[in-house]
Amino acid sequence: MNDYELSKRHNLPLISIMNKDASINLIGGPRYQGLSREECRLKIWQDLETSGIAIKSQPHVQRIPRSQRGGEVIEPMVSAQWFVRTTGMAARAVDAVRQGDIKILPDRFEKTWYNWLENIHDWCIR
Repeated sequence: MNDYELSKRHNLPLISIMNKDASINLIGGPRYQGLSREECRLKIWQDLETSGIAIKSQPHVQRIPRSQRGGEVIEPMVSAQWFVRTTGMAARAVDAVRQGDIKILPDRFEKTWYNWLENIHDWCIR
């Protein structure tokens, strides 16, 4: 998300080096084309070490997004997507609780309700 926002802010072209099956395409370079993302990362590191460009290797803990259903690694990918604008719906839902038309039980979850709906983003539906 940060990379995408940065590219928009600086008018950089959006490119994708990955096919839908997470293999590397020609834009990723003919040397890496057809490799899986895991194979490609290893090959790039080997190439950096071989060429003397790599500075050091050390363990690093990183959170990797995974699918909550199957546990697969989620790779960000530029694609055409459809979104539902949520601000209007969220405002109506907030007002309904504030005006007493809807009651959140137990009461302590009202804070969660407001926090979620007042900081909502448009929903990606495709």
